[in-house]
Amino acid sequence: MILNCHLLSLRRVAIELAASAMFLLCAVSAHAQASRVGATLEGIVSDTTGAVIPSTKVSLHNPLTNQSRSVSTDGQGFFRAEQLAVGTYEVGVEQTGFGPYRHPGVVLSLGQTVQLDIVLSPASASEKVTVSAQPSAIDTSQTSVVSSVDQERIEELPVRSRNYLDFVLLAPGVSSSPAASAVSGSTPLTGSGFTFGGLRPRSNNVSVDGLDNNDEYTGSSRTELSPEIVQEFQVVNNGLLAESGGASGGSINVITRSGTNTVHGDAFLFAQDGALNARDPFETESGKPSFRRFRAGFALGGPVVKDKTFYYAAVEQEHNRGQLGSDIDPTVASTINAFLATGAFPGLATLLGGMGSGGKATGSSSGKTTGGKKRVMSAAARAKISKASKERWAKFRAAKAKGK
Repeated sequence: MILNCHLLSLRRVAIELAASAMFLLCAVSAHAQASRVGATLEGIVSDTTGAVIPSTKVSLHNPLTNQSRSVSTDGQGFFRAEQLAVGTYEVGVEQTGFGPYRHPGVVLSLGQTVQLDIVLSPASASEKVTVSAQPSAIDTSQTSVVSSVDQERIEELPVRSRNYLDFVLLAPGVSSSPAASAVSGSTPLTGSGFTFGGLRPRSNNVSVDGLDNNDEYTGSSRTELSPEIVQEFQVVNNGLLAESGGASGGSINVITRSGTNTVHGDAFLFAQDGALNARDPFETESGKPSFRRFRAGFALGGPVVKDKTFYYAAVEQEHNRGQLGSDIDPTVASTINAFLATGAFPGLATLLGGMGSGGKATGSSSGKTTGGKKRVMSAAARAKISKASKERWAKFRAAKAKGK
């Protein structure tokens, strides 16, 4: 009895181990099919009569990297090539009894499944068939609301912050999030700066090259990437798939650029100088405020081992130097604050909260900040200032009416 119990226990353990191994294999297979760093090309190979052609070799070639991939059709003439690097491919088919088929310029975007049906002509009718039409850009297998921001828009569209995530606002349903306000004197929580469908700006998910790069506290990226190194990215704002979940907001999937067999690079400089800015009308200084901001960088890519390994790197740095505030005459600031305190524009007084010298808000329309301490005026003092302000404005209007 003891021997039988041991045998049953060992058999159960073996069954559990086998089941665990099968589960792991299935999980690995599912993860490979759900990769977020490539694209898929599929279709059916048939002849001019519509009959499918099984066991046909379909070749895909990337002319920039000189890398190739081959798949074969099944018994139904169906082929599927997965995990393809984003780029432009040339599709070719050669089958005995049929003329060669060539289709250059097939563009594969991130996370896209491109449908390409191939029709082969008999060898006697045509020696070679070349197709230039592009496959349909509509991905019929996609169940989510997905937007793609390609490399052309990243390179050509202006963005002052040099933050590639600002292009997320090009996707439908995505808008800028309002600035967070402090509650009960606490520090306001920072966010990613954009919101999906009105959800929290801190509830987004960001991945770079298939790896989690999400900042759990802000909903933005943990790593700041130069736009020069971003190939393209995909924005999923509705109907998240299993591989792009992990957040109640939207999902942003970014892939970086890859080098090619040709060395390519560029250098850039973005500059802004206060000498080209307009002077503030309330400034007491005769000259323009000192301000200088520039961002310089470069990008370079090429082969490490030709046709096999490539690199691409980008570096940029910003320098900012200038005057932090405006030099506004304290008398002018006091006059403006007194006028706002009269209640002539209650909404504006609440919005600005008073103005102090240096162009900074004092935080209250009924007081002013001096040396970091706040002094609250009495009702009599406020009434006196209000009366003096009204007299000044009355004299100003009278002088303006006389043309002085």
